[in-house]
Amino acid sequence: MRRLRAPDTSFVIHVDKNTDDATYERIAGPLGSLSNVHFLKRYRWRWGHFVSVRTRLTGLQEVLASDSRCDYLIAISGQSYPIKSNRYIHQFLQESGGRSFIQYFTKEAPWAGKWDERHIYWHSSWGRWHFAFPKTDIFESPAVNRVWNVLAKRVAFRRRFPAGFKPFYGSAFWCLSRECAEYVLEFTQRNRSFVRFFGRTLCPSEMFFQTILLNSTLSDRIVNDDLLYTDFSQHLAHPALLGKNDFNRFMSRSDLFARKFDATVDGEVLDMIDAAIS
Repeated sequence: MRRLRAPDTSFVIHVDKNTDDATYERIAGPLGSLSNVHFLKRYRWRWGHFVSVRTRLTGLQEVLASDSRCDYLIAISGQSYPIKSNRYIHQFLQESGGRSFIQYFTKEAPWAGKWDERHIYWHSSWGRWHFAFPKTDIFESPAVNRVWNVLAKRVAFRRRFPAGFKPFYGSAFWCLSRECAEYVLEFTQRNRSFVRFFGRTLCPSEMFFQTILLNSTLSDRIVNDDLLYTDFSQHLAHPALLGKNDFNRFMSRSDLFARKFDATVDGEVLDMIDAAIS
């Protein structure tokens, strides 16, 4: 917050409802009196669920309703950090000609793998269990899977993607022009069935915004770049934590932000960034 604060910048913050109240107050207390800071209604965050889309939509609504001067809306997480100065970010957006930035790819991409399984199956959860019907091998117990798989392979049911739309996938983080943000909100108001479809997908925040915008008349104003450096070289579900040893690599990139940082693991790297961009 201190690094990104500027006269023409405002912040909308969502704190997971799973976070205890004392921790929330330590976050919200010092910031609540600032006129350019707004805290959203707290949702109970669950990885891979539609709540990740709901918080972003709520954030868009809050910004557009409260700030008529806003030109760009940027979604980042609490483990993101700017690797460019405010002056650089401001100039970059000024020179972007109203274009929006979001990573995207289709099923045909060589790295897409089984991303379509996120929407062709019916995803739901119960407690800590996640179910993808009628996908095989969804249980931890091999014995239960052997029984379940016999049934699952006999079920031909697959969910149909909303008619007239081609699925696009990508990063959950983006930098949208006001024009694109307004389009997304208007679209969700007009297309309730489209929104409901994504309520039973896995990690919808990595499909929802891409699919809306890349199937729209604004598609030619979308740049395939989320402006966020992440390290997936370990080929895991989540990007690697960044530290001092990664500094030269991510600071040499043209991205505006980097992720993921954890000050309890390596806080010195954030001081190094501050010194470099101040």
